[in-house]
Amino acid sequence: MDKIIQVGIEIWHILLDSSFYIILGIIAAGCIKVFINQEFIIKHLRHGKYRSVIKASLFGIPLPL
Repeated sequence: MDKIIQVGIEIWHILLDSSFYIILGIIAAGCIKVFINQEFIIKHLRHGKYRSVIKASLFGIPLPL
């Protein structure tokens, strides 16, 4: 039973350590939703199967930095 409690405590610590980044990601997503027009995103990400994935990846690279 002691091992299960330790696992739960470690999961809680991981959640606490990552909570800042989760909240930051939610705030970034909210800012993108509010300040960037949906037509702009559709215009740039609708062409081609691979081209849109490459563009989306390039747009997302600066976020973790």
